[in-house]
Amino acid sequence: MANKSVLAIIVLFNPDFSTLSRLLISVVNQVEKIIIVDNTPNANTEELKKVFLQFNNKIIYKPLGDNYGIAAAQNVGIKFSQGNSFSHVLLLDQDSELPLSMVRDLLDAEHKLLNNNIQVAAVGPAFIDEKTGEKAPAINVKLLHTKKIPIDENKEYIKSDYIIASGSLIRTNILSKFGMMDEKLFIDWVDIEWGERCNKLGYYTFIIPSVLMKHSIGDDFVKFTGKNINLHTDFRNYFIVRNATYLLFNNSLRFRSRLLFLFKIPCYIIFYSTVSKRKIYSVGLLCKAVIDGFFRNMYKGHFK
Repeated sequence: MANKSVLAIIVLFNPDFSTLSRLLISVVNQVEKIIIVDNTPNANTEELKKVFLQFNNKIIYKPLGDNYGIAAAQNVGIKFSQGNSFSHVLLLDQDSELPLSMVRDLLDAEHKLLNNNIQVAAVGPAFIDEKTGEKAPAINVKLLHTKKIPIDENKEYIKSDYIIASGSLIRTNILSKFGMMDEKLFIDWVDIEWGERCNKLGYYTFIIPSVLMKHSIGDDFVKFTGKNINLHTDFRNYFIVRNATYLLFNNSLRFRSRLLFLFKIPCYIIFYSTVSKRKIYSVGLLCKAVIDGFFRNMYKGHFK
């Protein structure tokens, strides 16, 4: 495991300082350096710098001055890693919490996979949603449906067609090979598009079941057909539908994944409009999302 140097990339947007401190405490001794890229408009940089003081100059802080989206912020960190000879990046959201030795365990798992001549794009932990208490399954995209594979802690690894960005450990040479995150997507489907891009060319993402990370998804959840469904704001739902429509016509995804979007998009519109507090507004916004995705109008947008 010699010569492995890991840069943690944390993306911020209106962070809760106590939650951010919890994340930093959990990661600071596991990586060589942390770069924090802040998407918060008019961020309180002075207060943030006070939070960072306790972490022994291991943090580089990059405020962007506006919200440029998670993909653009991740790319700022990735470019820094490539220019400073880090072997790996560890992508993290502001509301995650790492278990002890997570980075070392992921590096060990990656090493074993590579020694078995497996083409690895990224490895990541299993994660438990702090709101629902559920472990997220691995995903295998089939024709017209997704197969959800329960996390079996007795397995060394589980192949998943894509993994969530937070907790993903990626070699910088893989990012050079397959490219960085697609900034046009702004926030949603970024990790899935990148995983699909690698998958299509024969490199795969893996969940390591023995590594369990806490993470929070969405703003709330509801029970629907016996399942916990995460809820987002109308603003986020716009990007989910717009980007799904955009990716429907994107050759970087496998055909089966693109076909699945064709069936999911109407379901998203019906479900998100039904659970929205502003139902008529939501229907109009999501129809606009389809139009924007179809015509490649991939601006950031400002919706209330």
